[in-house]
Amino acid sequence: MITSTQNRVTTGKLLALAFLLAAIAASLVLAAKPAHASTTFTVNSTADHADAILGVDGCFTGYTVDGTGGAKVPECTLRAALNEANYTSGADTINFAIAGTGVKTIAPESDLPNITEAVSINGYSQPGAKPNTKAVGSDAVLKIELNGAGVLDGVGLRIAASNSTVKGLVINRWSDLGMLIGRGFTGNRVVGSFVGTDSSGTKDLGNGSGVYIYEGSNNTIGGTTAAERNVVSANTHDGVKIYGNGATGNRVAGNYIGTDKTGTVKLGNGDSGVAINAAPNNTVGGTTAGARNVVSGNHRGLVIYNDGATGNRVLSNSIFANAGLGIDLAGTEGPTPNDPGDTDTGPNNLQNKPVLSSAKNADGKTTVRGKLNSTPNRTYKVQFFSNPSGTDEGKVFIGQKPVTTDGSGNVTFAFTPAQRVALGRTITATATSPGGSTSEFSAARTVISA
Repeated sequence: MITSTQNRVTTGKLLALAFLLAAIAASLVLAAKPAHASTTFTVNSTADHADAILGVDGCFTGYTVDGTGGAKVPECTLRAALNEANYTSGADTINFAIAGTGVKTIAPESDLPNITEAVSINGYSQPGAKPNTKAVGSDAVLKIELNGAGVLDGVGLRIAASNSTVKGLVINRWSDLGMLIGRGFTGNRVVGSFVGTDSSGTKDLGNGSGVYIYEGSNNTIGGTTAAERNVVSANTHDGVKIYGNGATGNRVAGNYIGTDKTGTVKLGNGDSGVAINAAPNNTVGGTTAGARNVVSGNHRGLVIYNDGATGNRVLSNSIFANAGLGIDLAGTEGPTPNDPGDTDTGPNNLQNKPVLSSAKNADGKTTVRGKLNSTPNRTYKVQFFSNPSGTDEGKVFIGQKPVTTDGSGNVTFAFTPAQRVALGRTITATATSPGGSTSEFSAARTVISA
């Protein structure tokens, strides 16, 4: 299990070099390419042939496949479609119409081309596929699998462009990464995909790590609708990684990270469900409907570490049944202690967590009492969570309230959730600063009778 900062930084440097070289190569192609309106390319083969002649006859490898009625039609592979999408200007679309029933597995013999022009890759266009419609769990049917078992040190898809979308794909068995969004690229979306599982969303076929945002900004993994939910599970290292001081404004929302597609069965990532390394001002979860991630079954739930990783909001998620901390600042094993006045620095400024003094039921309601010590005269968002007896993460979000510290940095509070919490369950809380830095979970307080 690889968890060291040194290994992560080394990986980041190698990836940066790879993207620099890719950008230079792409610029040489772009200088000579013709201008076109947006184009749709339809993949009709699981083979791995490249495009025969860029810009000639659309997506065509020089081979043929059987079409309707047995007639031979030009072959278009995913590799060839990416070749053409990179060559043509405009925001292109790659659809799928591969003959036959069942899951169609594309198993490249080498890394696919970097995505250097905006493109939408739509796995749900394959006949028989459909996006998730369930508010809880997933009934998505995915028919296009991208299998990297035959590629040494492979990455499933490398996005070296802005405003691209990947949806409805199963991405598994890539030894390095399932997907990489590179330096300086923004507005990309990964939605409705299974990253690290089989096509059923229930079996372990993990990548090295799942989705890695390297110095990219304002990209989105998931979303707030049922159809946008990803399953990012069973990867050897991290589920979602966000790295570097240029990796800002990214959003991870609505996903199942570390579970199967039901959101209830453990299918954990070997290190963190979500790792934010030296990256500022990102959001995991959120306060809008559907933004909650389920982060469960991982070695650690969510870890924020290294200098510069401040302003990272972790809000309203369901975080439970991870082997280590649910939210871990500084990347150390064990809780980070509060300090008087909250003057220390580090990941998320090592934001102090609330201290809960009681959680009692009386007159049909639950009242939670506690205090927060932090920077004076600031308003913090305190969120509260209910957990199974004996646990100390944040399984069920039960509400929030703003609290304002006094001139000494102290505030006491009382909170009553809309629904009574059962006796014996535990309650935890987090504090999020005005700048968006969320704390670790507080120590748990068991609900008792008043």
